[in-house]
Amino acid sequence: MLHSTTELQGGEKERCFRPAQRARRTGEKAIMKKRIRKSGFTPIEMLTALSVLSLVLLAFGSMVFSVMNSIPWSKERAIEPRFASKSRWHKEIYHRAEAGLRDAKSRLQTGANGVSIHDRNPSNPKWMAFIGEAGQAIAKGYQSHNSNHSRYDRLDSTLDYVATVRHKLDESGKVLKWGDMNNDGRPEENTTGGESIYVITSEGFGRNGASKALSIEAAKVPPIKAAAALYSKAEATLQGSSTYVQGLDPCGARPVPGVLSMEGVRLNGGPAISGFPSTTVEDSPVHMDVQYQVNQFKRRANHQYNVNSATLQGKDWGSPAPGAAPRDPSSCSLRNIVYFNTNGTYVRLSGGSHGCGILLVEGDLSVHGGFQWYGIILVTGSITFTGGGGKNVTGAVMAGGRVSADLVGGDANIIFCSRAVRDQTDVLPLVVLRWVDPFS
Repeated sequence: MLHSTTELQGGEKERCFRPAQRARRTGEKAIMKKRIRKSGFTPIEMLTALSVLSLVLLAFGSMVFSVMNSIPWSKERAIEPRFASKSRWHKEIYHRAEAGLRDAKSRLQTGANGVSIHDRNPSNPKWMAFIGEAGQAIAKGYQSHNSNHSRYDRLDSTLDYVATVRHKLDESGKVLKWGDMNNDGRPEENTTGGESIYVITSEGFGRNGASKALSIEAAKVPPIKAAAALYSKAEATLQGSSTYVQGLDPCGARPVPGVLSMEGVRLNGGPAISGFPSTTVEDSPVHMDVQYQVNQFKRRANHQYNVNSATLQGKDWGSPAPGAAPRDPSSCSLRNIVYFNTNGTYVRLSGGSHGCGILLVEGDLSVHGGFQWYGIILVTGSITFTGGGGKNVTGAVMAGGRVSADLVGGDANIIFCSRAVRDQTDVLPLVVLRWVDPFS
């Protein structure tokens, strides 16, 4: 033991060191004092000297910093533009690769300006298209003697890139399509129907052989899947002998039921309904996601309206050419997308409104009096047809809510036309499904 303890009053303890330890510590203190005396400075003097030295160094540093800042372009600053230039050049290569993707996408679009890329065999897994100079295309696998290959010059000859287009294949080698095959209003990858999915890869070139490759999967917008001439998630009510709903597709070869509802169909007063394989379908399991479809197309709308319980008269979004008879399909070459956000209320169209394209309504739609439409009508809420005046919808009508066609006072014709539905999407730009790693 180096020490022991002794009890004091109040229960405190005093630590008692042995004489040898006390002597050693006394000696250490004496040595420290001797060293300080040899240095010629007291502790206070040493602290004062260190403080003065710190102030001197701080003043010197401030002076050097001021001098460096007074030089407009020092050597260190001259390095910055070179790094910025390098960054700009990387961006330029990326821009060239993106230009190749845009080139291919635009040429695959139906009715594209310039030289279109024609996919004459959408189910051919060996089909490929190349964009770029011949040497670049050959390096990517182009064979001029191969009937499955075709090459096109760049749309922008000032940018150096090469692009390839091929069909996306599944594990068994079948071409994958983008379309709604399960009747829910949402397209999905499948091998049976829809638009071919393209894998587009573009490589942009820069100085000293530098390059950057980008790749996307894209497809044409598939036609909207119409389950019937008139589709309703809730109960559909049609009445009056002047009401005519026809699903036999007089302008194509894809007949559908006249009326299809997830609930009931009420027919009063002898309306004329035709379709195949049946005229009306009640309690159908077909659950079309009308809201999803509206969301997909509203961002492409060229006519947009934000309304609240509004009535609009005599609106003109194109003039369908009527058929030979009131119950014949109309025709129109315009392709508008008209979107109404009713903020949870409704919009009422009256006074002979007419149009061509896709009519989108978030909320309820009320049609009163004369009305002509060529294309497809998508409404997330209910649809009500009332009042006199001739009404003709050539295409299809889909409602997320109830449908009430109370048309005793005037002719009303809803005629399913597959061409009118297909025409609204076939010229739209390709939709990018995903970006992919070109080296995976």
